[in-house]
Amino acid sequence: MKNITYINNKFVKHSNAKISVEDRGFLFADSIYELISVFNKKIVDTDQHLNRLRLSLNKIKIKYNFNKKKLKQIINKLIKLNNVVNGYIYIQITRGVAERKHEFPKKYKPTTIIFTKKLNVDKKIYEKGVKIITIPDLRWLRRDIKTTSLLPNILSKQLAVEKKAFESWLIDNGNITEGSASNAWIIKNSKTIVTHPANNKILKGVTRDTIIKILKKNNFNVKEKPFNLIEAKNAKEAFLTSSTLSVLPVVKIDNYNISDGKPGDITKKILYLYNKYISKNKSSLIKELKIA
Repeated sequence: MKNITYINNKFVKHSNAKISVEDRGFLFADSIYELISVFNKKIVDTDQHLNRLRLSLNKIKIKYNFNKKKLKQIINKLIKLNNVVNGYIYIQITRGVAERKHEFPKKYKPTTIIFTKKLNVDKKIYEKGVKIITIPDLRWLRRDIKTTSLLPNILSKQLAVEKKAFESWLIDNGNITEGSASNAWIIKNSKTIVTHPANNKILKGVTRDTIIKILKKNNFNVKEKPFNLIEAKNAKEAFLTSSTLSVLPVVKIDNYNISDGKPGDITKKILYLYNKYISKNKSSLIKELKIA
C-alpha cells in the first residue's frame, strides 16, 4: 500500500509531498510541529497535542485558521489509509512561501504537512534500561516553543550515539533541564518524584503532563523543581519520558549506575500505570472522514 501524506489540503503519495525552496520552514525553521503517538491503534492525548500546537502557533505569531475538528479528521484518515498500528503522526506548520527576508511577510499562506510513520520500539530497552550522558545545554531560551529549529538537540543526540548512550541530558546553570528529545525525571524515594518545572527552559511534554496526573492520582509526591547532576546520580531511580517512548528506565548516568544498573520497581510501576492509562483512554476520533 502506498504511504499517503497530507499537504496543503491534498492527500498525496508521500514521495510526491514537496514544498517550495522558498518556504520559510525550510529557509529559517520558521515553523512549529507536533508528534502524536499511536499505540495499538490508539491515538494518545490528541487534544493535548493539538492544544500545544495552537499555543506554539500563537507564540511565533503564525496566523493560522486553526480547526481542531478538521485536524482530527485528517489524522484519523491518515491512520486508516496508512494502516498504522504502532507509530506516530507528525504535524508541521510553517509560515509559508515568501521572499527570503528575516521579517515576516505582510501576506502569507501557511504550509501544512501531516504524515504518519510506523514504529516498533525494541522492548528490550524497557527490560534493560538505558544509559544517558550529561552535557551543557546550549539551546536558546524559548525551549517551551515546539519549533523545528532543533540543531542543538540533534547535535546533543548525536553525541550520545557516538558515546554509545541512548540520550543526552542537558545541564543549564548547574541543573538538568531535559533530554535532547525527552523529559528527565529522578525518583528520590518510594513516593517522591522530581522533574524540571515547565518554564521557558524546557518543552512542556504532553507525556510529561499525563505522567504527572497519573502519579498524583496514585498518591505520589511530584515535585516540579530543578535538580542537579549530584542529585541525579544519587537518585533511587531515574527515567525519561516522550511521546514515542512513553516511560523509559534510565540505569546509567555518565557511567554511574542508577538503581544498581537495572530498571527499578517504581519506574516499572509508573510504566504499568501509563500503559493502563493508554488502554483505557482511547482518543476520541471523528468518524466522518470527509475533509472540507
